[in-house]
Amino acid sequence: MRKVISVRLKEDVLREIDEKCQALGVDSRTEFIKKALEYFVQTKKKF
Repeated sequence: MRKVISVRLKEDVLREIDEKCQALGVDSRTEFIKKALEYFVQTKKKF
């Protein structure tokens, strides 16, 4: 089951996300952030 969450990000972070989305051909911020979080969780055991 999926849940919706809300986050607040600084404008400069959003600009970087938008640039990465365009460069990588990702359709939306949501998709980019979802993939980034999944990658982080899978690769980082501790932080």
